[in-house]
Amino acid sequence: MVKALDPLTFADTKEGTFGIRLAPSMTEDKGGRMVNAQGAATEKNVWGKRSEWVDCYGPVEGQTVGVAVFDHPANPRHPTYWHARAYGLLAANIFGVRDFTGDKTQNGSMKVAAGKSIRFRFRVVVHPGDAQAAKIAALYREYAK
Repeated sequence: MVKALDPLTFADTKEGTFGIRLAPSMTEDKGGRMVNAQGAATEKNVWGKRSEWVDCYGPVEGQTVGVAVFDHPANPRHPTYWHARAYGLLAANIFGVRDFTGDKTQNGSMKVAAGKSIRFRFRVVVHPGDAQAAKIAALYREYAK
């Protein structure tokens, strides 16, 4: 683990902490779908919400495949907020509190003092089929142990 040499501030931004881009064929307008651990689906219902995981799946070269990102229970501010976009962006983000809540009085910044550290853990699962067929909820429960 690396320690901060000087004080460090992670600013409040919706742009993401840990993110991936999906294949263009997996976007919502091309038949892709995103779901979270609470069963919410589509960008409208997943973006800016807190959840233990989000899974995006859709067509790639004639097959349905998916990518899930798990937020570890020991991560700061678990469960994380999600900057998940219909155009194929999936990003876990604990810092964008102001944007995600729509409350300008909120500040999701996080400071790390000199000599201290912060740890983030995520798991990425690439799978065939949709979230249900891949048993993403069960895989998350096992990971969270």
